[in-house]
Amino acid sequence: MVNIEKEEEEYLRFVTDRMLGKLSTWLRILGHDTVYAADLKTIDLAEDEDEDKAIVSFAEQKARILLTRDKNLALSARKKGIQCVQIKTDEVMEQLNELLCHHININLEPVPVRCSECNGKIRKVEEGEEDILKEKSYVPTSMIGKWHFWVCEHCGRIYWEGSHWRNMREKLDQLKEVL
Repeated sequence: MVNIEKEEEEYLRFVTDRMLGKLSTWLRILGHDTVYAADLKTIDLAEDEDEDKAIVSFAEQKARILLTRDKNLALSARKKGIQCVQIKTDEVMEQLNELLCHHININLEPVPVRCSECNGKIRKVEEGEEDILKEKSYVPTSMIGKWHFWVCEHCGRIYWEGSHWRNMREKLDQLKEVL
């Protein structure tokens, strides 16, 4: 079991372009603070600024590693001295492998630190807070009190270590085997 109380600095910070939505989700599942361009709500674009320039500017201002499928965006970022990886493959496990091949030391264990939907921080649901679990129709209420649950502090999404968690670990274990 991974120590979920790791200091936030141990997880990398990324910004991804619109072509890397699934990779963004997986990086969040792995504990990495990952901002997806489509979630940036126009990224505070000036009227004459395009999204690529705004993503580069955001990466520069927030000291994030830029991940993109776009060759021109990668070139633009590198010209500004921004750490950037141009992703070449379509499949998300191969994309994670690409990051490792570029010496981006990503965590390969799912950890309940970031919301996979909105990138907000998640926290453990404490005893006495069970009502927030019962409000969500997708939560397995029969497991309340038996499993640990986490809630996103931003969007309220609930997480737990169910069969989907086991499936994620199996995929990640397969990736680790090829390393």
